[in-house]
Amino acid sequence: MRSFALASVAALAAVIALVMNAIKTNADIAEFWSVNIAQPFERAVGTLTSWLPISVFEFAVVCLILAAVYLFVRLVMNLCFARFKRILTGILALGVAALCVFDLYTLSMAFGYYRKPMPLAAAGGDYTAEQTVSAAEYFLDDYNALAEKFERDENGCAVCPYSVRELSALLKKEYDKLDDGYFYSYTPTAKPIVNSWFLSDVLITGITFLPTGEANVNICAPPSTIAVTMAHELAHTKGVQREGDANLISYYVLLASDNEYLRYCGYYETFYNFAGALTLPTDDRTDYIRIVNGINPLVSAERGYEFDYWSKQPDLMGQIGEFFNNLYLIFNGASNGTGSYDDGHKTDVITPIDPDTGKPEVDPDTGKPIRIPVYSDLQKIYFYLYENRTGE
Repeated sequence: MRSFALASVAALAAVIALVMNAIKTNADIAEFWSVNIAQPFERAVGTLTSWLPISVFEFAVVCLILAAVYLFVRLVMNLCFARFKRILTGILALGVAALCVFDLYTLSMAFGYYRKPMPLAAAGGDYTAEQTVSAAEYFLDDYNALAEKFERDENGCAVCPYSVRELSALLKKEYDKLDDGYFYSYTPTAKPIVNSWFLSDVLITGITFLPTGEANVNICAPPSTIAVTMAHELAHTKGVQREGDANLISYYVLLASDNEYLRYCGYYETFYNFAGALTLPTDDRTDYIRIVNGINPLVSAERGYEFDYWSKQPDLMGQIGEFFNNLYLIFNGASNGTGSYDDGHKTDVITPIDPDTGKPEVDPDTGKPIRIPVYSDLQKIYFYLYENRTGE
């Protein structure tokens, strides 16, 4: 009777999973589900788990590992005594538990990967070489000034002046400024992972798990990357599941912030990418080299430590982490897998072709082929902020 009941529950959970995964790819359904079902679910669960100082997700994973060891011992014992009915019952119970967790995950997160495009505050793409240089110089001055303001640790990294909980509260205020209904209204408190060393081993900086309503961060990662990771993970809790979108909105809230530390972390993660815009209007790299060489040496030392930190992590563990993350993202509609993290970084240059000659059109003033820059979404965020701060 018990086995039959478990089998019935497993079948029901499997049907629910199949139905949800069949309808989640429709953008209209995904939008409706995310706003009207996933959002209130996250608010209810996140409100409860945010009261706890520890990560419920991490606690559940630790319990799962201990349970797996216990069940393995029981399996060996049951095999030794040929208790096959108990083995079957145990397998069914595990199947039910796994399917229930999968259903909760699908309900709370999976539909978000198929939502309509995320609204993003970004400027247009028509910028001359001179305007691009002016913007780069403006942000470089701010970046370098901020780099001087923070205490540095023994590794040359800027010391975060906030606790994890305080940093989470600051980012919550930044996200509250987003007034578009696309973003969920509730923002949970981000939490540190106690066993962050393991996340570093598998090259993971953060995990969001909405069945527990939590955004979790790796606190062993280089300091200035933690704010970026936290902003990214909180973006997932705001209904932004696609990794490229989560990156872009996290960059925006950091770069647009009046808080100096948040803005510094935003520059730290993105400035080199923005500087790449200098190479698009012309094929001359002089301004690009000048700008990147003008970055404060304190930043260069910090980035050197970050490179060394990640280089020292076990190659095999990192490959395993990359493999499963890639599968996870492909399963959720990202055909380029982990490459989707860089979806907002793509640039291009269009060279018009003269239909009469079949050759590139030439600028009559310079005699050089015309280049039409196609700036990345991240670079357009910078241009948008530049316009709003300078009025240019």
